[in-house]
Parts: sequence; structure tokens; C-alpha cells
Amino acid sequence: MELTSKLVKSVAYDPSTGVLDIEIRLKGKRRYFNVPPVVYENLITAASPGWYYTRHIRDVFSRAEKGGPDGRLRQIFGRRGQLS
Repeated sequence: MELTSKLVKSVAYDPSTGVLDIEIRLKGKRRYFNVPPVVYENLITAASPGWYYTRHIRDVFSRAEKGGPDGRLRQIFGRRGQLS
């Protein structure tokens, strides 16, 4: 789903797994794990999805992102613990 945000380009969410995929403008794609449905709903309905993302998702949930010279996914752990 495309968003009208200066920071967040698009999002996709799978409620059966709690996986939230976010494409950040100029930074690439990130995958967040164990995200409750209410967080996704709040993100897509927020007046400022970028603000909501930085405040309630970015450093809270464990994530994987493409990065590094080899382009492989790397895991980053949020404040809520480790990847399942």
C-alpha cells in the first residue's frame, strides 16, 4: 500500500505472521517482526505515517534490512527482544 508520506513510501502487512514490510524513501526496505495488527492500522491511518513509524515502530520491533556490500539481509534487534 502506497502512503502519502515524506518518509514512508509503502507498507505491506501479513496479520497471520505479524510481519510488516516498510519501504523507507531513500533508505530501502525493512521487515519488522511480531507487529500487532493495531500498530499496522495506526500506521496507515496516522496523520503523519513517518512520525508514527519513527516513534512506534523503528526502534521498537526486531527487523531485517537489506544492507552492506553483499546486499544480504541483516538482522537488527529492537527493544522488544529477539527475532522469533
